[in-house]
Amino acid sequence: MIAAFSISPATADESGGVAEAVAAAVRVVRDSGLPHETNAMFTNIEGSGTR
Repeated sequence: MIAAFSISPATADESGGVAEAVAAAVRVVRDSGLPHETNAMFTNIEGSGTR
């Protein structure tokens, strides 16, 4: 199974940036240990779909 998602934070930091929020989401994906690919628009995660 492949899932793709995109992060669009509801609020920005003081400078108007969202980089910190996006980096936190990508960190969760990396820590999951699942095969993944992050590109300009989406993060794709691959898994078996079963538990």
